[in-house]
Amino acid sequence: MRPARHWETQNWADALPAVLGIKNSPVDLYAVARHRRIRTLGFRFMIPRGLMLPVEGGFDVYLRDQARRDTDISKEEPSGALSVRQRFSLAHEIAHTRFYKLSDRVPSSEPPTANGLELERICDQMAGCILIPTHLLKRKISDYGKEIDANFVRLIAEDFQTSMDVALNRIRVVEAGSSFDRCILLARRVSGDAEIQTLHFGIGLWPLLPRPEKYTRVTDWLPDFPRNALIRSEESGSFVTPKGRIITFKTTEVGTGDRILLELRAG
Repeated sequence: MRPARHWETQNWADALPAVLGIKNSPVDLYAVARHRRIRTLGFRFMIPRGLMLPVEGGFDVYLRDQARRDTDISKEEPSGALSVRQRFSLAHEIAHTRFYKLSDRVPSSEPPTANGLELERICDQMAGCILIPTHLLKRKISDYGKEIDANFVRLIAEDFQTSMDVALNRIRVVEAGSSFDRCILLARRVSGDAEIQTLHFGIGLWPLLPRPEKYTRVTDWLPDFPRNALIRSEESGSFVTPKGRIITFKTTEVGTGDRILLELRAG
């Protein structure tokens, strides 16, 4: 069971839009950073994607970049100022500030409530909540007016300026039962196959297909799936399960082409 403190921390992330008056996507991360007393946002050529340092009066945050520079976060976050990856890194470092006492002159860390790996996982989850707040996502789902599909995942990633992984993960958490009879997954192409990275599996498919697991190859999960469909830029078709049920599918290439969105639905 997750400690109560972790629930409170994630609830805090969901409440941010109401606290800061954020009504539309994408979320203004500079406003969130100021709220958490981040004083400096710098860019450095460094190994970690993000780094947060407690300083007098708050925090300094640095993000990985090819060019060394600092930026003014006293105003609204300009469109395109940060890459999708940098936005996630900044949201992740903002999440880390929740584990510090802001009442101290230099914020000091709270007693640890999780080990290092668990804390990083919690901050990743909080970053997703910061980037795609629950109530804004629910409004997008309502406005979409039909069952969630792969196209909706792409729209959410674009609107909130996040990766497909973050968009699909948030949809899975916020609306777990919304795609009753379909599965949407993001996979990376590997040697004529594709490895599952993120997924949303509708409960209506449970009697028909085994539940997929992350880091499993698609053809290991579904031996009857046509392998050739995984290497084409876009493909649609169907296959028959060992139980004789027809499953329709559609694949769409994402980004530079090494990843695909795969949508499956009971025929």
